[in-house]
Amino acid sequence: MADTFKILVPIGFSDQSLIALEQAMVFAKAIDQAELTLVTVIEDNSSFRKKLNLAKKDGSELKAEVNKKLQELAEKYANNGVEIKTMVAKGTVYEEIGRITDLLDINLVIMGTNGKPQNLRKRFIGSNAYRTATLVQPPVVVTKGIEVKSQIKTIIFPLVLDRRSKEKVGPAVKYARLFDASIKIVSINNNPDQAKILRGHLKQVESFIADHGISVSAELVEPEAGNGVVRNTLKYAAENDGDLIIITEDSKQRDFTDYFLGTDVQAMMYHSDIPVMTITPS
Repeated sequence: MADTFKILVPIGFSDQSLIALEQAMVFAKAIDQAELTLVTVIEDNSSFRKKLNLAKKDGSELKAEVNKKLQELAEKYANNGVEIKTMVAKGTVYEEIGRITDLLDINLVIMGTNGKPQNLRKRFIGSNAYRTATLVQPPVVVTKGIEVKSQIKTIIFPLVLDRRSKEKVGPAVKYARLFDASIKIVSINNNPDQAKILRGHLKQVESFIADHGISVSAELVEPEAGNGVVRNTLKYAAENDGDLIIITEDSKQRDFTDYFLGTDVQAMMYHSDIPVMTITPS
């Protein structure tokens, strides 16, 4: 009997978290023995009462109401053939997600984001989605789009000159097989002096993926003037009908001119119209 593949879906009852649940169902249906756990983290009682239009209740009553709504949500999707469990926790969102990920031995986290935080301080710190991606070990898929990718047919694989960038090759092959998808490797030639090295990396990764029986292509793209790596990568993904972008988590702040304030990973999460999977390097 195959091991259960456990997917954690944080639910804040926002449109983005419900879209993330829909996206999680797409992943679950493609994976044998998949199990979903829906978790709501109550970070602030008053904001949850307002969000869910609940009358003033004490902590235990609020938790019971939230659990009831989670159960209703689970029942709504129960006829899809995927086992769905629910949990309610209280605390800091990303910390509780990290704790539960370890506790339940989660294989994949799928969550929504409403984009870059507007508060200047929070923009430096990052959203719950970004902080979760940097905290947990399993891959994290973040989606902010208004539509669910019902099929993952094209995986976009940005490759940069960082050894950690290659650590997502294994997961890319794994999910390409699950969805019978092709992989498009792309490098943005933002430094002509390193173009030869980039071409070598592209060829090496392309050959490795092809040897594993995956349909794959590789391209070194000349950047659009005035845009950084993130903007050019997202433009490439849109032009090539990408369904999923796979990146490697990186806590370094760089490419300051591209979307401003934060890392390339944050910018990719906040501005991509398609789901972004973040892999934590070993």
